[in-house]
Amino acid sequence: GPGELPRDGAKTEGRGDFSPWREARNREESDQAAWQRRKGMAAAFRGNTVKVETGRWAALGGSIRKGFREAVTTGLEPESQAARVIRAIVIGEHPADAEELVAAFRNSGTLHIFSVSGMHVAMVGAIAWLVLRHAGVSRRSAVLAILPLVFGYSWITGSSAPAVRSAWMMAVFLMAFVFRRQPDLLNSLGAVLLAAMLWDGNLLFQPGVQLSYGVVAAIAIGTTWGMRPFRWISRKEEYLPDSLMTDWQKHRLNSRRTLAKGLGVSTAAWVGSTPLTVFHFGLVTPIALVGTLALSIPVFWLLSLSLFSAAIHPVSPVGAATVNRLNGKLADGCVKIAATLSSVPGSHFETRRPGEPMLIVYDLEYGAGAACFTGANGNAVMIDCGDRQSFQYQITRSLRGLGISPDSVVLSHGDAGHIAGITEVTEAFPIKQVWLPVKESRSAGYQEWISKGPPLGIKTLHAENLREIPLPDGAWLEVLHVPDALEKNILADDRVAVFRLHWGDWKLLMTSDSGHKIERALLASGKDLSADVVIAGRHRRDPALGDDLLSAVNPQAIVASHSPFPAEERLDPKQVAYWRSRGLKVANQADTGGVTVRLADNGDLLIEGYVDRSVIRLSRR
Repeated sequence: GPGELPRDGAKTEGRGDFSPWREARNREESDQAAWQRRKGMAAAFRGNTVKVETGRWAALGGSIRKGFREAVTTGLEPESQAARVIRAIVIGEHPADAEELVAAFRNSGTLHIFSVSGMHVAMVGAIAWLVLRHAGVSRRSAVLAILPLVFGYSWITGSSAPAVRSAWMMAVFLMAFVFRRQPDLLNSLGAVLLAAMLWDGNLLFQPGVQLSYGVVAAIAIGTTWGMRPFRWISRKEEYLPDSLMTDWQKHRLNSRRTLAKGLGVSTAAWVGSTPLTVFHFGLVTPIALVGTLALSIPVFWLLSLSLFSAAIHPVSPVGAATVNRLNGKLADGCVKIAATLSSVPGSHFETRRPGEPMLIVYDLEYGAGAACFTGANGNAVMIDCGDRQSFQYQITRSLRGLGISPDSVVLSHGDAGHIAGITEVTEAFPIKQVWLPVKESRSAGYQEWISKGPPLGIKTLHAENLREIPLPDGAWLEVLHVPDALEKNILADDRVAVFRLHWGDWKLLMTSDSGHKIERALLASGKDLSADVVIAGRHRRDPALGDDLLSAVNPQAIVASHSPFPAEERLDPKQVAYWRSRGLKVANQADTGGVTVRLADNGDLLIEGYVDRSVIRLSRR
């Protein structure tokens, strides 16, 4: 609820309501409810008024973490690319609204550097060891100094599960030196994994846990095997005794051996992680074989400079700012490396493909609307994009999970629940063109599509110039109605474009949020309005799908949106009953959730509900 944001250790009290976790209602949407139930969470408390009491120690911890966050980016613009990359690498803070930035690291197989994990903890330990070794500290004594630093780093960055796991693994591994025992990576991994599972067995279901432990196990088991293809790199010159080697030759040999070992570790890690990344994310990144190695050195120096900046910030903010500006250039360099790696042909590819043409109609909250038509090869067109939040957290994840990457957008009207934001959409997918029903609108989000599209290289198409919109696999959208360009000051739902999807022998009428006013305009146009299916949103003030329109369309089925809140977005059960009394089949999204429309092998049209697993089969008339 509203009010002060609670810190770790704060005490909160409030008045509000308990509600069940939101169930997944669309294909490939993350099932938050199932995950919370597995963890023993019964409900969510949504507070209207919340009181936060922050104790002395909780406040101190919060201020220390806040100070560290500010120290590593002081001297940089807070929302600049460099600052976001530094916070992502050093603190594990996921860059908000930076999908394009994240995509470069994801597609180069190096996204793990954006979370504080074993790599970061190991680097902090290595930095501390280098400093202590040059200070003449013995190895046993250095271990006792390194471990508090490692645990301190995992705490100050938010005590994320990967960081804490890695800190404990390092502790088990390094304590072998203190007790003069031979360290063993697999033993350390097994001990920490066993303790973690006893502490919380649900960790086993987290992809991050599976990847972190799986990669470490692969490195421990497979590094020797992974180095075999690179032995030639580390091979010493024949017939040249060590005593006759120059310092330069020795340096070259050591560098080549380090490179060969790094490639061996990277190969083992990639082999160990690939089955899991394919299973969880449907992504294969062969470029990661060299990607992690290419970024490890700049990331090491970026982390080193950040820690140095944080250390000197209390006594010299100006000096910290100077270091951070230098570090910002290093952060930008990391982005360029990741972008270059991800642009290499064959650097990454999706293993998930839809395999057949289909239309996905999303079930979203608060009356938001979105659909996507995709061809068999994954090419797709978005027909409305939902609101900003649903696009980012539901639609994007769903499309990626299905292996669908839209390159075009069709907007029906300027309502905020249908246009998302051009920044979010273009950062998530390679949008090349957008179709707009009107050239002017009061909607700020719609104006962004008009003004920002051309500078981003997006071709803007308008209704007056294009009344037939091509879709993948030979399908196309016929524009049956466009709003009056001069009526800028009326409701967005009264300025809706109406489409008819032609798909093989089938026709689907997509009315979006249009109301009775637009229905009268359609009937008055004299156009053929016939369709097999009507896909309808809801106008909050003007009822839609009257008898006259249904008679003109003569559909076999209706897909009708429903949202429990606000009340105007609810689909009246009496309306559903009336439609069915007319002999129509109804996919009520209150029951079906998201809907997938596809063609059966015999040419029938299938309308499949995600939540209730219902199937409506339509045959040609």
